[in-house]
Amino acid sequence: MAGDLKILDMASAMARYAANRHQILAQNISNADTNGYRAKDLEPFSNIVKRATGTLSESAAARALDDSSWRVIESSAKGAASPNGNTVSLEDQMVRSVEAQQAHEAATAIYKKTIDILRISLGRNA
Repeated sequence: MAGDLKILDMASAMARYAANRHQILAQNISNADTNGYRAKDLEPFSNIVKRATGTLSESAAARALDDSSWRVIESSAKGAASPNGNTVSLEDQMVRSVEAQQAHEAATAIYKKTIDILRISLGRNA
């Protein structure tokens, strides 16, 4: 029954997205002094959702929400590259990390509230 709830699939994908994005941002921060390093990010989650909801088949939607199909893009950091060609801005990466953390917290809140609603509908206390 729980596997048939699209909201749980979406919350799970959103949490995985946030975790994967946080990992990429951590790599950017660790390479902040690497010559020629180009900052990376994941494509916006809204694009992934549009791909998933724009498909007609369940299997295509599931593939769009699978993290193996998410595109790593070059980060559009504000400002110019440093003289060594590095495009990592630590301030920008910190803002993006906070966004990823907030997205993960939202996903877990959605998941928890959905489970609470299911428990209440089954006559169990939340």
